[in-house]
Amino acid sequence: MESPRKAQQLIGHLLLILLVAGSAFAAYTQYQSALLRSLANKENTSVYLAILTHPAMTAVYNPQSRKAVLTTVKRRKTLDEPSADAADLFQVAGISARPVRYYVPRLSKRDEYWQQFKNDLISWRNEPYIAVRTVWDYLQALHDKRTNLSPAEFLLLAMDATRLEPTDFTVNNIEEDKKKKGKPAAATEVAADSILPPVEDLAPLAVENRPLVLEILNASGVKGAALELTQYLREKNQKGLLNVDVLNYENYPGERQKKTRIIDYTGRRTYLKQLSTAIGVNNEITSEKQDASMFDARIIIGEDFKQPM
Repeated sequence: MESPRKAQQLIGHLLLILLVAGSAFAAYTQYQSALLRSLANKENTSVYLAILTHPAMTAVYNPQSRKAVLTTVKRRKTLDEPSADAADLFQVAGISARPVRYYVPRLSKRDEYWQQFKNDLISWRNEPYIAVRTVWDYLQALHDKRTNLSPAEFLLLAMDATRLEPTDFTVNNIEEDKKKKGKPAAATEVAADSILPPVEDLAPLAVENRPLVLEILNASGVKGAALELTQYLREKNQKGLLNVDVLNYENYPGERQKKTRIIDYTGRRTYLKQLSTAIGVNNEITSEKQDASMFDARIIIGEDFKQPM
């Protein structure tokens, strides 16, 4: 009777030793990696990741402000080796981060991957299997050498992601900017547009607490939707609940839009997050450059929009 009990105690002691050793190794690894230190200590520094979809994206994340920027970057070439591909992507984007971290998703098309990522971000709390699937996808990517994120780095990034919402992501619409300029952008122009360190409010006037100047366009097909939202926001502003100023509202000049969008022109991201929460829009915020814009942001009301009460 005593032999099995001693064997169980011995196994328990061995497991405890392995756990302590694993924790010590993890702590040692943490302080050997600048990326891990930044994530663990919530530093006000930018963490960079190359997401090798088609087209590819650079992801810039600030652990302190919990804001992220995704930028589609047109690469000069696509290489067979992911690490070389990521290094080339960073070079085109003007990112000098070392070491280069990359991830090659199973969904190779950018739009499909981004849509699934947003859905997972919204749904994982009600559907716990999403977390299991995410871990399994990472382990497969690690096995297939589609990522060089260490398990500790993945774990800390995943833990941070559980605190984020789609509105914490700003998507740079560089291709749209090129069309407006009417000419292809050189690599230096792309770099200037795509890098936004640190990831925080960028508008110089944001610190002056001036109202967020808005334009509202109705693309929902519902008559009076822009006016109704304008009245709601102006009432919130008068009560001191939301610091906004709707300067203009009218119908959208194009076709109906399925999804409601917020387009950022001046980088006042904290204000835009408050705005998106107030009107119940849980989509990513699109960033576009617009010379001499009268507005900080534009709300395009889509068919999915529900007027806040």
